[in-house]
Amino acid sequence: RPGDWPANVGNGRTVTILGGGIAGMTTALEMARLGYSCTILEATATAGGRNRTIRSGDVVAETDSTQTCMFDVDDELYFNGGPARIAHHHEFLLGYCREFGVALETFTNDNRAALLHSTTSFGGQPVIARRVHADSRGNIARLLAQAVNQNALDQELSAADKANIIGMLARFGDLDGSLNYTGSSRGGFPGQEDTGSRLRGQQVTPLELQDLIAEAFWEQRRGFTHGLEQQPTMLQPVGGMDRIARAFEVQVAGDLITDAVVTEIRKIPTGARVVYRDRVGTPVTLDADYCVCTIPATVLRDIPNDFAAAHQAEIANFSYTAAGKIAFQSRRFWEQDHNIYGGISWTTQDITQIWYPNNGFSRDNGILVGAYIFGGPAGTNFANQSPQQRINSAMAQGSNLHAEMNGEATNGISVAWSKVPFQLGAWGVSTPTTLLTPDENIFFAGEHLSILQGWQEGAILSAYHAIDLVVSRDAP
Repeated sequence: RPGDWPANVGNGRTVTILGGGIAGMTTALEMARLGYSCTILEATATAGGRNRTIRSGDVVAETDSTQTCMFDVDDELYFNGGPARIAHHHEFLLGYCREFGVALETFTNDNRAALLHSTTSFGGQPVIARRVHADSRGNIARLLAQAVNQNALDQELSAADKANIIGMLARFGDLDGSLNYTGSSRGGFPGQEDTGSRLRGQQVTPLELQDLIAEAFWEQRRGFTHGLEQQPTMLQPVGGMDRIARAFEVQVAGDLITDAVVTEIRKIPTGARVVYRDRVGTPVTLDADYCVCTIPATVLRDIPNDFAAAHQAEIANFSYTAAGKIAFQSRRFWEQDHNIYGGISWTTQDITQIWYPNNGFSRDNGILVGAYIFGGPAGTNFANQSPQQRINSAMAQGSNLHAEMNGEATNGISVAWSKVPFQLGAWGVSTPTTLLTPDENIFFAGEHLSILQGWQEGAILSAYHAIDLVVSRDAP
């Protein structure tokens, strides 16, 4: 990490960095601080890679379609088409935000007022999340309390332990004095999911345990935000995720060449040679002592190179997710009609998730993410649909959670990362081995080569790894 490398170790050395995403810009920033002379080649007109925020007038180009964002012009109306949240322990990314002055705000990952929806449970009707969580805890606590009182755990618990755990379970599940679970105020009151309710003080009927364990969907949703990368507090930059990309870009602007499409990567006796096509189509040859390549494997495999056979094989077989998102502008019916402020609703339908904006609360309009599909068959199907077909399917499925989507959600725009030029995938899912090692003077980085695949922190960690390998050459 920065601070571990000797000062000025790179004086007199040159580095060509392929790709101007977070990994590439981190590499350039930190290597320049060590004295290396860096050049970043970025194929598109703007640095940032998959760190992309879409606003009014922006164009989303895919391999077989082009969309123009029709949101109203408003600082609060934006869509993070790529990364959209930051875990509180992603210390290096957050450190750069602090250093660059990127303001942050809370991203609500788990909102108990949001909805959980399975097409095969509860008559296909969505259930407010607080009920699922309260009734699951209540039933688990009830069953375990019964087991303790029936002496089923005497080999594990002393008499004092049994008394203590009974007290803990009563609080954990909100059990009554007889250690039964008959519902809880934690589940809310009838009509709480809609504004104008007059039923405060009444208790909703608890969901049956058998329904809550009948399919894996409910188990997975209860556990999602307990995962380390999803635990609160989650954060987002004020004004859009690309505030981070733009801040990085300012730091490395003097070393960045945009609209530079790499056409060859070669090893030479003195280091590495890269041939690229500049913005007017002229071939340019760039020699350097080192090359750090952050180009996604899905793109890299089609660029002529003379990598070692093992590196070529891993690049050729590296897999990426076919994740995608779609967003709409709408009246904030989720807030105004249903008291949902930020967070995520889940469904077993292909759209998988609906995200509510964590900014601009109480304004008239907002940007609703009508689908976030992580990959798999649903992601492939999403990518293979036309933009209008994506809008139609997201509206039809989303209306099973929110009928207001029909007629109120407009100006849909989508991103299928497996069809975005120079990306061709959302994040890497293969386990890297060979690409963690250099091929002579060519080194590799990118989120796909980190322990945090799919996260910007992973891109930074991979950049540090590549820098460390280079520095080890120059300061053994």
